[in-house]
Amino acid sequence: MGAEVKRLPTAPGRALISVVVPAFNEEGNVAALARRVADVMGPIGPWELLFVDDGSTDATLANIKALSADDPEIRYVSFTRNFGHQAALRAGLRHARGAAVILMDCDLEHPPELATSLVAAWREGAKVVAAQRNAGASSVSLFKRATSALFYRLLGALGDVEIEPGSADFLLIDRVVVDAINGFDSSDVFLRGLVRWLGYPIVKVPYDQGVRTAGRSKFNLRRMTALAVSGVVSHSLKPLRVAIVISAVFALLGVGLLVYSGVSFFWIKRTVVGWSSIMAAIALLGAGQFFVLGVIGEYLGRVLHETRRWPSYIVGETEDDGLEAHPRPSHDSALGG
Repeated sequence: MGAEVKRLPTAPGRALISVVVPAFNEEGNVAALARRVADVMGPIGPWELLFVDDGSTDATLANIKALSADDPEIRYVSFTRNFGHQAALRAGLRHARGAAVILMDCDLEHPPELATSLVAAWREGAKVVAAQRNAGASSVSLFKRATSALFYRLLGALGDVEIEPGSADFLLIDRVVVDAINGFDSSDVFLRGLVRWLGYPIVKVPYDQGVRTAGRSKFNLRRMTALAVSGVVSHSLKPLRVAIVISAVFALLGVGLLVYSGVSFFWIKRTVVGWSSIMAAIALLGAGQFFVLGVIGEYLGRVLHETRRWPSYIVGETEDDGLEAHPRPSHDSALGG
């Protein structure tokens, strides 16, 4: 999965800060994001921008390489194929060198300018600083706001972590938290839930969501559903218990229908037993069985995934691969201190 670079915790004052940005088919946004990050991070102190190319099929990686060749503060990790947003975040955390790491998306909906507030809270002692989208943001569609609120309400009811509505993987985490996350061997991690599960106090910073200027969102309904399922399954066994309750309810319904059938046969003078009641019984019991099997299958699949011990991602290349052929200029300030 590539070489892992660890850095000892440093005093927050002038410590190196890593900005980790997953990118999948974002060729039109990487340069604009890099410019805005440089403008914001320059006055703050030593910094690095680490792009994680998640198997892009457009010119995203080529554009990142061009930026990295011109600026020693820009680094990259490239996957052999698309492994997903959560895998890209984990790769970024494992390759980041900073005493603090800022995670943000490449689509500019996470405004880089918020880094000033995130770093300020970190320098005051916060180990986790989470950006929280303002609820009334006009740039967020009604569908996304509704599905997001439903997801966090469901996760709060079924899971063992509380995640505030409007939260995302847009946050700053201290090196202590980064090392704790990197210590997890689980291949299927829901990062924003894991950060809260660790128990470090969280400082929240509100923001207005930015506007994507190029490309289109990769988070369609299918991906959002997969992320929601991953969040619930990763942080709770309650669905299994709910499945037991549901199976018991359907068993009682089955007993009730059996009693109804007996009463109808012996006391209700009908020559033909109602076809609709039979089909209703079959539909109810079948739905209950398939639901329970689906829940069990989801957990069983996760167990299989973990026991195979396959890596979460495969790194195809990083900026270090070309250092011998193209030496970088020295940049001592990037080492922090």
